[in-house]
Amino acid sequence: MYMKLQILSLLLLFNSVTVQALEPEPEPMSVPVPVPEESAYTEDTNYLRNRIDKAISQQKDHISLLQYRENYLVYSYFLNGVNQQPVDSAFPNEEHSFLDYEMQFQFSFMVPIALNIFDIPLSVYGAYTNRSFWQLFDKEDSRPFRETNHEPEIWLAWDYDLSWGDLKAPMIWFGFRHQSNGQYVNMSRGWNRIYTQAFFGYKHWSSSAIFWHRLKGGSPEDKRFDYEKFIGSGELRLDYTFQKSELGMIYAYSFSGFDFGSVTLQYSHAMSNAVDFYVRYFDGYGESLIDIEYISQTISVGILLNEW
Repeated sequence: MYMKLQILSLLLLFNSVTVQALEPEPEPMSVPVPVPEESAYTEDTNYLRNRIDKAISQQKDHISLLQYRENYLVYSYFLNGVNQQPVDSAFPNEEHSFLDYEMQFQFSFMVPIALNIFDIPLSVYGAYTNRSFWQLFDKEDSRPFRETNHEPEIWLAWDYDLSWGDLKAPMIWFGFRHQSNGQYVNMSRGWNRIYTQAFFGYKHWSSSAIFWHRLKGGSPEDKRFDYEKFIGSGELRLDYTFQKSELGMIYAYSFSGFDFGSVTLQYSHAMSNAVDFYVRYFDGYGESLIDIEYISQTISVGILLNEW
């Protein structure tokens, strides 16, 4: 009897140990780890380079359209009045009175044509930019488009990707650009140019420098204007990105002196992944081709599209 009790107690002890061994151990309590918000800063803050990298990753055997320059819709006010002279000269027997405020919009896209030619970092791109100046609030004159500029171009890009610490020089372009307003005779404006454009980046800063040379030729009407003198001989661009905002400056320099060319100051702040709040100030010659010999001072407010 005593032996049976000992055996029974041993069996009960073995059974309790086995059950405890088979039961899963309780999982330790997880402590949530805060995830830092995504920063707007990337190693390469150049907006054009980011789009080109996207094109290379997505476009292999088909054509894709990518955003090129800024795409925006803005309300613009002319601080010094809109330019009436070109229309008055072209139509002296008609009365014209443009408003000092209007809507302006620009859409711009680029197309990768040939990527990494001969397996070296040389690629060909094409682009088109349309910029329109719309007298939307002029009911009496049926809300006319005061001016529309068309700018197709093509270029060869060399992606050499040089870097010295945080200073980067990702690429250089060699291109051809045409710009015209599609008008006739006295209202016609247009010119052709070849250009070289280099890009740079440093932490939150990105910049580019472009120099162009006007090609000879064109209609007799277009030859009347010295585009390089008034619009400039090239552009210097500087952008600074911080959090969800970006500050930018574009200086169109002229070899004819500081009295020519223009300065553009702009600010954007992301309201969503696709749309930014956008403010721009322009001061100088050639905001549009019809204003090549007119100094415009405009303040514009509206939206900027980031992605398609």
